[in-house]
Amino acid sequence: MDPLPTTLDLALRGRHPGLSSGATVWLFRHGEVHEDWQGKVYGGIDVPLSAGGEADTATVARAFCGLRPRQVLSSTLQRARRLGEALSAATGAPLETDAGLVEVCRGRWQGLAVADLMARHAEEVAAFYADPWSFDAHGGESDRDVLARAWPAFERGVRAVEGGLLAVACHYNVLRVLLARAAGISPEHSFRLRVDLAAACLLADAPGGWVLQRCNVRHPDASLLGQEVHA
Repeated sequence: MDPLPTTLDLALRGRHPGLSSGATVWLFRHGEVHEDWQGKVYGGIDVPLSAGGEADTATVARAFCGLRPRQVLSSTLQRARRLGEALSAATGAPLETDAGLVEVCRGRWQGLAVADLMARHAEEVAAFYADPWSFDAHGGESDRDVLARAWPAFERGVRAVEGGLLAVACHYNVLRVLLARAAGISPEHSFRLRVDLAAACLLADAPGGWVLQRCNVRHPDASLLGQEVHA
């Protein structure tokens, strides 16, 4: 017999109702990782940025220096924390780190070259993409696990800005899971959300629920930097 659905399973049905706080949230993906890790599955490993990634980080901070967030919230992993520090310095907002926002743990896949992963674990990879919400056969985290730790961290940040602007620096899979939950996108379709390295997305906590207003932004115009909630 199939197990009864959990509260999180039931909550995935439709757009998240939000907190009705009026807050807006820019969510940023970190820059390029060090060359030693490019082409590998690094997941939750604390890998450094490349020189290009450091340049990406500085570019993002310059592009978004016109933001006036009340807080910058960052993953504790250095590749995202560097971006959180840069955004905090550029905007003057205080920085807080939260381990709930670290990248997904890929279990025994971590450290493998992507080509080796596909050659040695092709069936597992296919099973993951078919059901990312539940798949954990690799000994790592499922999307359910990521949401269970990342969403409370996200909501704490939203509550802390009291209807203002929050900036979040984290990782692709954390962004994917958070955005999908907010917008009501099913886990298996969440990979359609494009968030490139050193790009950002904009969420609004509108009266009817969370609204995904922009995705994959690199060079915001002045209207976006002063973005207000639109239901």
